[in-house]
Amino acid sequence: MESKKVKILTIATTRFELDGITNVILNYYRAIDKTDLQMDFVVPNQVADDLKKEIESEGSQIYTINNRMKNPFAYMFKLQKIIRKNKYDIVHAHGNSHTLTLEMYSAKKCGVPVRIPHSHSTSCKYKRVHKMLTPLFNASYTHGFACGQEAGEWLFEDRDFYIIKNGINLEKFKYNHDVRVEYRKKFGLEDKRVIGHIGAFTFSKNQSFLVDIFHELYKKDSNYRLMLIGNGNLKPEVENKVKELGLEKVVLFMGKRWDVPQLMQAMDMIVMPSHHEGLPLTLVEAQTASLPCYVSDAITTEVNMTGLIKFISLEESPLFWAEIIHNDEKIDRDGLTTSVIEKIIRSGYSIVDNARELKRMYKSFLDVK
Repeated sequence: MESKKVKILTIATTRFELDGITNVILNYYRAIDKTDLQMDFVVPNQVADDLKKEIESEGSQIYTINNRMKNPFAYMFKLQKIIRKNKYDIVHAHGNSHTLTLEMYSAKKCGVPVRIPHSHSTSCKYKRVHKMLTPLFNASYTHGFACGQEAGEWLFEDRDFYIIKNGINLEKFKYNHDVRVEYRKKFGLEDKRVIGHIGAFTFSKNQSFLVDIFHELYKKDSNYRLMLIGNGNLKPEVENKVKELGLEKVVLFMGKRWDVPQLMQAMDMIVMPSHHEGLPLTLVEAQTASLPCYVSDAITTEVNMTGLIKFISLEESPLFWAEIIHNDEKIDRDGLTTSVIEKIIRSGYSIVDNARELKRMYKSFLDVK
C-alpha cells in the first residue's frame, strides 16, 4: 500500500519572480526529493508561463492571492479556503516581518500541525505593524526558520529558530572562462571592467548610491561598465539619475534574466551597498563564481565564506567606495575555483545537501519516517 504523501504549502509573501526569495524557494523545490511530498504554492502575483509550466509538470499547484497588505482579511479568507480544501500538513511562509502572522494564524485556525515562518531579512517596511503583531505572531507559529543568525534574531528575537542556509547549485555558478568570453563578446564588454548588481530596484538594495559609486569609478577609468539585473518600483528613478549623469551608454539595464549564472561570468565584481539584507543568495552565487564583492556593512558578515567579500560603511562617501574598488588587486578567478567551491560546500551552501536536510526536518516535525 502506497504511503500517504506529506502535503506542504509554500507561501511567498513577496513577488514570485526571478530574484531573491523566489530563487531560494525554487532552489529548494528543484533539489528536494518530492517522491513522497506534495508541494504547492501560494504567491501574490501571476507567475511567468514557463515557470508555471515547470512547477505544474511536477504535480504541484500554484494559487495566486493578491492584495495581501491592502486587504489582509480577504487575503486570509482566501488562504484559509485553500488550506482547508487541501488539508496541508505543513505551511512554510517566506517573508521578513511579523506580518507573517497572516499566514501563521490562518494555518493555525485551519488546524495545520506544522507552521513555519522563514525570515529572509534583518528589517522590514512595516515596522509599527511588525511590533504590534509580535504577540500574535509568537502564538501562531510552531518552528522558526531563518537564512542566517541576524535574520533569525530580527524575526524571532530571543526565541529559538533553525538556520536554513540559502543553498545553491554550485555547478551552475562556478567560474567558467569560455562562458565569460562568450558573454563579454555578446554585450561588447571584451576590454571593459564590469561591475555587477543583481536585485529588485527597491530602497533596501540602494541602487541610487551604487550609481554614485559607479560615477566616481567612471571618472577614474572610462573602461568601467555597470550591469544592473532586475526590475522594481525604483527603476525609473535610477534610470533618470543615470541620464542626468550622462552615463546612459555605460550602464546596462538588463531587466529580469534567466541567464544570471552566465552574466556573472562576464562580470569582474559585485557591488552591493544595501541598506539591509538577510543573507543574500546573490553573494553566495557570486563567491561561487569567484567574484570579488564590495558590500555595505549592513550585510551580515556570515556571508563571507571565502574571503572574497569586503565590507564598507554606508556612512562613507561614493568616492571612498570607488577608491577601495579601483585600487584593489585583480584576482585570478580560474585559479581560485577549486578552493572557493570547497569553502562554499564546507560552509553548508550546497543545495543538494541542504534540500536533503530540509526534507528530514519536515518529516521530523511531523514525526513521519
